[in-house]
Amino acid sequence: MKKIIKRITALFMVLTFTTAMITGCSSSKNSDSDSNSSAAVSPAADSSASGTQTSDNAASNVIAFSDIQWPDAMPSNPTLAEDDYYTYDDMSKHYELEFLTYNYGTEPPSNDEDPILKWLENKYNVTIKFTTVASADMQTVLSTRFSSGDVPDVMTLPDKSFGFTLGEQGLLVDASQMYPYMPQTCKFVTKTLLNWSTMENGAIPFITKYAIQDSDIWGFAIRQDWLDALGMKMPSTIEELKEYAYACTYNDPDGNGVNDTYFMVGAGGGNGFGMLGGFDTWFGNPTDHVENGVLVSQYLNGNRKNVLSFLNELYAQGTLMPDWFTIAWEDAKAYTLKDKVGMVWYPASNLYQEYANANGDNYALTANWTYFDKLPDGVKGSAGGNNGLCIAVPVSNVKDDQGKLMRICHILDAMCYGGEAYFATVQGGSNEVHEGYSADVREYLEDGTNFCYVDKTHPGYTVYGTDNLALAPWQNFGYTLKWQKQYCADDADANFKLYVEQINDGQTKLASYDRWPNDALLINIPSDTAPNLSEFV
Repeated sequence: MKKIIKRITALFMVLTFTTAMITGCSSSKNSDSDSNSSAAVSPAADSSASGTQTSDNAASNVIAFSDIQWPDAMPSNPTLAEDDYYTYDDMSKHYELEFLTYNYGTEPPSNDEDPILKWLENKYNVTIKFTTVASADMQTVLSTRFSSGDVPDVMTLPDKSFGFTLGEQGLLVDASQMYPYMPQTCKFVTKTLLNWSTMENGAIPFITKYAIQDSDIWGFAIRQDWLDALGMKMPSTIEELKEYAYACTYNDPDGNGVNDTYFMVGAGGGNGFGMLGGFDTWFGNPTDHVENGVLVSQYLNGNRKNVLSFLNELYAQGTLMPDWFTIAWEDAKAYTLKDKVGMVWYPASNLYQEYANANGDNYALTANWTYFDKLPDGVKGSAGGNNGLCIAVPVSNVKDDQGKLMRICHILDAMCYGGEAYFATVQGGSNEVHEGYSADVREYLEDGTNFCYVDKTHPGYTVYGTDNLALAPWQNFGYTLKWQKQYCADDADANFKLYVEQINDGQTKLASYDRWPNDALLINIPSDTAPNLSEFV
């Protein structure tokens, strides 16, 4: 017991020290030069106190980095990029660029055959070399490229720590020199994300904006038909949810005369709680974070104990599937699709698509599932606005050419959500990318959301292979599911329309939940402590 206490105490001291380091960091670039800071490209966008023109071909609408208004949270209704955002870029000048990112296990088409690459080249007066590698090899490949002095112009980094390592060596352009030229991207960089990507010396070695699939598209869906059969209403408290859990198991909600249904399954494959992990946020903020300058951990303030007590109560009552812990996620889908569980933790689009497919595309059956209109009293959802990919530019490639950096920023910003190149570079490329193809529906809606419907006849499937994976690496620079709605044609079958409404309604409900802040991003656990933390948990 003494050994456990010592380990907990040591862990808390390490985390507390880390917190002290965090509070000493600034989100803005230090004014003093530092040999370890990411190298700045001259002239710097932040060199103008008035936030006006910073080089011969930069327009007056380029504001200083220090004047950018960073949002507190991701926008609910994003606005689109405006026509005058890129007047700083002299489009008459041609540049040669190399982009490097990871692939999805499928080699992309050659540069001579890549339709997205060709579209970007024509649109932005550039010649592009597009290089992809396996994600597991990213760090090795980039380390080798930097060692040889042959580095790509734009790259997605394997992780934040690698970016910081390169930043400490002065190898990457400081993002404070890039963000002023990326006004659309700045709409999606929260104050927390900016702090997360800022080193202790104030340098910012890469840009970031959002995750392709953020945690706030996940939530609990419940069987509406079982609630109706049981004569119960949607649970509005944790106690009412327990009553529903018991009824799912012992009150025959499917009416087959046999108690062969259960409340939930975990599906963590023996390594975690899986879907039951969705309850982590119900009893307090589950992540280590700072409140009033003090480190708060759920393992030390009782929150985690309350979660485990709740799960243990469900287990003790027999309301969880017998193999709730050991069964793997994919195998556990059978319980959902064969109507054996009364609640799941799932993204709305995935749940309804899989359920409809499992039932022979009987879209009317998707009405069996519904998402909570709101979370039970006092409950919050998991944090949204977490970090996406880290995108960096080597300083050696642009140190003598501000115009080249501007063009890079222009293209990256256009690939951001709301930009003119967003639809062209995600999900295998839009209609205008593929000559003679017109079946997709990709458009921004008035509320800032979008349709990104990819037809089964899309060339990504029919020409470049299955699942659009050959063209998918381009979307690493901009794609997100956060604001995407399911599309339905006006002449679609009524049951299909119901199915689409279910998906969009579920996503709307998930987006409305009150959620914990994502300030846990600012807790940096030292690499030698992380394994011990996992063992302790």
